[in-house]
Parts: sequence; C-alpha cells; structure tokens
Amino acid sequence: MQQGLFLWHALRFVQKGGFMRKNCISLAAAAMAAFLLASCGSAPSAGSQSQETSSLESTQSSLAQERGVSQGKTHEVIDHAGNHVQVPDEIDTIVIDQIPILSTYMAYFQGHAPYIAGFAGTFKDSISKTVLDEIAPELMEAQNTVYAQGDLNIEEIMNLKPDVIFYNAGNKEHYEILQKTGIPCVGFATIKGSDTPADPLTRYKEWLHLLEDVFGEKGKMDEFLAYGDEMVGEIRTTIDAIPQENRPNAMILFQLKEGVPQVAGKGVFGDFWLKNLGVVNVAEETQGFAQVSFEQIYNWNPDLLFLNGPGISSIRTQDVLNNSLEGADFSSLDAVKNQRVYNTTLGMWNWFTPNPDAPLVYAWLAVKAYPEEFKDYPLQDKIKEYYSKFYGYDLKDGEIAEMLEY
Repeated sequence: MQQGLFLWHALRFVQKGGFMRKNCISLAAAAMAAFLLASCGSAPSAGSQSQETSSLESTQSSLAQERGVSQGKTHEVIDHAGNHVQVPDEIDTIVIDQIPILSTYMAYFQGHAPYIAGFAGTFKDSISKTVLDEIAPELMEAQNTVYAQGDLNIEEIMNLKPDVIFYNAGNKEHYEILQKTGIPCVGFATIKGSDTPADPLTRYKEWLHLLEDVFGEKGKMDEFLAYGDEMVGEIRTTIDAIPQENRPNAMILFQLKEGVPQVAGKGVFGDFWLKNLGVVNVAEETQGFAQVSFEQIYNWNPDLLFLNGPGISSIRTQDVLNNSLEGADFSSLDAVKNQRVYNTTLGMWNWFTPNPDAPLVYAWLAVKAYPEEFKDYPLQDKIKEYYSKFYGYDLKDGEIAEMLEY
C-alpha cells in the first residue's frame, strides 16, 4: 500500500510539474522499480519495513519541498461515512463515482461544474435529457470512470489523476478499492452511508454542506438553503392544515423491470417524499425498491400514482392512462380512472433523487396531491425565479413546458 502510494505521488508529480524533467523521469522510474520489487519479492522483515517507511516519508517530504507544498496546505474533512480525510486546499481535478451529485455540484458553483474530470458514464444519458445539459455543458466533456453506474474502471480513474474522489458512502466495496490509490476519497451518503434518514429535502443540504467543507467555504450556500427552507415551510404549513380525511394515499412506481413492477417501499427517497407530502405510501409494508406483483398493486389501489421520471424510467403518464404498456395493466386503479397519474419531471435531475431542485419538487408534488389547496400556487413562476437566481439560467417557455409535461 505504501509503495503504491509513493508511486502514485511520484507519477502525479512528474505530470503536474516540479523540478527538471530529467530528474522527474528518473524519480518516476526509480519509484516504479521499487514498487515492482516490493510487489514481486518476498515479504520484508519488520526492520526493513521500518527503514522502508522512514525512506518513504523522507522522499515524500523532499517531493513536497521541491513542489513548494507543505503539510499545511491540506485540511481535514469528515465525510458522511465518518472518515477523517485530508484533502488539498487547492483542488483542480475531481472524479465522481456513482453518486448522482452532478446537479447539486452545479448548484454549488451557481450554474457551472468546474474541476470534474470524470464520473459514472451512465449519468451522461440522464444529463442529455435534462436542462443541466444546457446550463453546464462542460459535464458532457468529462471522461467516463466506470463501465456502468456500479462497476469501477479504476485504471481510468488513475489516468485522470484526480486530487480528490467523491464516492457513494454506502458502497464500502468501492471505498476499499478507491482508498488504495492513495487519493483522498470523500464519501457522500445516498440512501445509505450515514446515520441520517434518506430524506431528499435534507440530503441535498448535507451534500452542499460537505462540498463547503471540501472547498473550505463554510456558509457559502446559506442564502440558497434559506430560500429553499422558506419555500418548504410555506408548503408544509398549507399541508398541515389539510384534514386527514381529505388526504389521498399514493404509490410510486420506480420502474418496470422485465415486466415486473418495482415500487418505492419504506426507507427510499420516494417514501420520504410521500411522508413530507402528508400522504400514506401504500407500499410502505415493503422495503427499499421492492418488486411486487400486479395483484398486490391492484389490492393497494392507490388514489395517486407517481411514476419515476426519465433517467431511471421511460414510462410516461400517457402510457399508463392509455394502457399502452406492453405486459402491464394499471387500468383498474382509482388513480388511473380519475386521471391522477403523474410522472416526476426532469429539471436538474430525476426529481425523486436528492437534487438542488428539492424545494421545487416539494411544490410540484403538493400541487398534484392537493390541487384545490394549491390551485393558486405560482409553480412556473417559482421555478423560473429559482433557476435564474441560483443557477444563473433563464428558462425558456418551451423548456419549462417540457419539464412539466410528463
């Protein structure tokens, strides 16, 4: 592990600059040779390990002096997994593994996405279907770092030479692989990965606060978060005044996987959205993204049916209302009979996952769940103002219509 870390720092030093090129190449070659000998040879004795460690520390210290880097130019971050991570004060290259944080990251930089060299390749398809493609097109230029959302391409990550890696704090297997590179790894919680509940109304704030820690800018997002909290508070006040007998129950169809329905059961993001909405999740007897039968759904017979949006599921409202889904029939549900089927829209991201549009998502859900109580709510105006004020982007009429047409 130490030899690998030494090799990594030596190679990064060569590629990012330092003393004369000839000396750099010699140093990298020496590091490579040392690494190969350590890897292929027999296990060293305790004495040789001690000498090796001392030599390594000395060499790293020399490298730091040559580059003008001191130990004081890092700072400690406690990530969502509880790890204490030393990250550079100056960051110019980031790789993101698995977490759908790109829209929240963009919000942190008020409409831009600097420093990102690579992320999960499957996210590019999601970005291409959102307005995020227009706001931060630089994201489409990033390299893929995994073959799919869950399969690491560690060689590609190393080739990108990131200063820090953002990873899914709930994926311990990925962490074990990533931390062996010697690159600082900062874990962001998704559904799992921390002791806090997976409530999208709080999770996106936790992500932003951790970004403040990483970049050493405590309080940077205070105005943004306060604005969102005010929106959420106003909506919640109206919902709290609605009698329980006037509240519908609801179900979220996560996706159809090979013709088998998956619903948002207890503990996932969708379940928390319904809790915030003050409605009963008819699928709360299940756990996670649960596979269920159509017979079970017919038995639950929800008043409201929410469909997970593009980026995860391609099913649209009209597919369900017109009963045109192959191998699926929802026509007997009260939600379908009463035309109360809604597809989560795509603003920055799929709206059922944590994202910086969270207060807008809450408003949209409230308008759909309680049309009478929120009949005068200026949803489109709120969305336009939010995007302009915090993302530096003026939504066109066609864009906002597309966002809300699902």
